Amino acid sequence: MARTYKWLGGIGYILGLIPYVNAISPILVAIAWIMMGRDTREKVFTALGILLIVLFAASIAIILTVFASIFTLIPMGMMGPRAAPFTGLGALLGTIIAVAVVILAIALAVLVLDIIAHFRAARVFDSRWFKLGGWLRIATIIALVISIPVIAFSVLSMGLQGILGQLAPGAFPFGLLLSILWPLIIVMILSLLATIFSIIAFFTIPEETLQT
Repeated sequence: MARTYKWLGGIGYILGLIPYVNAISPILVAIAWIMMGRDTREKVFTALGILLIVLFAASIAIILTVFASIFTLIPMGMMGPRAAPFTGLGALLGTIIAVAVVILAIALAVLVLDIIAHFRAARVFDSRWFKLGGWLRIATIIALVISIPVIAFSVLSMGLQGILGQLAPGAFPFGLLLSILWPLIIVMILSLLATIFSIIAFFTIPEETLQT
């Protein structure tokens, strides 16, 4: 079982980097953390795994809710009074906002537990890779917080006319996007490195530790 979570975690984080198959990544990673928590008796590992599954299920739920509500609104707009679609739309937006707030709260809890779990795993398995993964997650959050005002300042300093003046007709504004969104590129690089270190960390869990 221990060897199972070693490979489940590594493969799960790898799949998170691959489009189209990354949807199953949270499930594999969650199972790996839960199994690791059961083996090591570290409750933070188990809590992280459970919250990852809850976050995944909540995300699926909001997508299904949106689609179901849209299909419900279509006949209301065709058959009911003119105010009916707007009433239904208001209820839909209220539901989406409420679920989104819950998902955001769960995501923040996962973010905190993810960092704590990496540092705890670094201590349990004496792994510098888990520790590096934890520090890079902190660096990613800091970079993201800094990038928001930096991007806003760049947009405001250039102004709408300055931005439109740099758009060549029919050309993709790669240079313009790079000059504005470069802080997010740094965030993406840090996040990628954090994931890579998590992959290495799971694959390099010592065999002697797994057998104890």
